[in-house]
Amino acid sequence: MNNLEFFRRQKGLTQTQLGLKLGIHPTNITMVEREHRRAWPKLRKQIAKELGVLEELLFDANGNLKRGTKNESI
Repeated sequence: MNNLEFFRRQKGLTQTQLGLKLGIHPTNITMVEREHRRAWPKLRKQIAKELGVLEELLFDANGNLKRGTKNESI
């Protein structure tokens, strides 16, 4: 499980709910979470803010998802 999925589930959100909260199609969240596409910089910031965690906990500098959860919030 990657950190995006971990923190999303911890927040009690489905992929659809997170997508709708961010104003994007839920499929984009699914594709990012399944690593079929990288999150663009603005989306990375929005996801981190919505989940209440640091962007660096979710993504590396290239937008790839990180694994290995840590309970560090903003």
